[in-house]
Order: sequence, then C-alpha cells, then structure tokens
Amino acid sequence: MSRAGGERQRAAALARHYRGVEHLSVAAIAARLHRRPSTISAYLYDPDGSKTKHVKARYRGVCSACGASTWGSGPGAHGALCASCNGRATAKWDKAVIEDALRAWAAMFGAPASSADLSIAHAKRAARRDGGLRLRRLHAGWAAGRWPAASVVQYHYGTVAAANDAALPVGDRRPQEGS
Repeated sequence: MSRAGGERQRAAALARHYRGVEHLSVAAIAARLHRRPSTISAYLYDPDGSKTKHVKARYRGVCSACGASTWGSGPGAHGALCASCNGRATAKWDKAVIEDALRAWAAMFGAPASSADLSIAHAKRAARRDGGLRLRRLHAGWAAGRWPAASVVQYHYGTVAAANDAALPVGDRRPQEGS
C-alpha cells in the first residue's frame, strides 16, 4: 500500500470513529483532522478511494497514435489523441517553415534570431528600453506571416541556436559564446 493510501485509510478510519462513536458533524471532524469538509465526506462515502478511481477511469482513454493516456470531459468523452500527439497534429510549424523563417530573419535583420528575438514576452518587457522596436518587429512578421515563437523553435530543435545551425550557412551564423 502506498504512503498516501495508508494515510487516507487512517484518516477515513478516524472520520468514521468521530462520526459513529462521538457523533460529530462533518464540519467538526474536518476541523479536528485539519481537512476540508468535502474531504471528510469523501472519506465517509469512499474510505479507500476505489469509487473515485472507478469514476476517473471512465473519463480516461488511450491515444490512438501513441497509446498514452487521454482525458475527457465526461464518461466516454475522452479525446482520441493525447496532448502531445494533438499538438503535433495541429501544429502549423514544421522544420522547413521554421528554417525559412530563420533565414528570412537573418536576411532582414543582419544576424541570426535569438530566443529573446522570437519571444513576445521578452519584447514586451524590452518595449520601454527600445521604444517597442522588438515588439513591432515580431508583430510585422515576414512574407509568410508571423515569426515562429521561441518555444516552437525549441520544441523542434532543442534550442534556437540549433535551429539557426540547421537553417543558415556557416558564414551567416553568429559566433558561439566562448569562441
């Protein structure tokens, strides 16, 4: 039995004792055990948590692509794809488009893009210092649309620097730190 399961069983046994022997209300039991009243009600209704586990199991499914667990809004209403596979299936960015965008960035701005260059949050924080230049640059985009977010580039390549290495010829890359 897991530590959490043993703790739940001890707390449920105490709740049953306080309710059956001492005739305390749920609120009084909750105060004694330093739990919420809803938790005490759950202990009394489902001491070992098996009913809850059964209900939660009905909300789960299996990803049709990779076999991972999926979740839904109700019994039998689970998604066909897990979050990771759904993200891949709906992604508008693939490596070729990212590399095209990074080549366009280097051509437009004279240097490879950094993760800070592609970050909208960073651009917003820097707006007072640079007069909103980074923010305007991101919103203006390039010929094919908006710039890819740094997180998207990092998802596909690990780092923006690795993506630049894949997209740009050796002579167009920024020197690595420490070189």
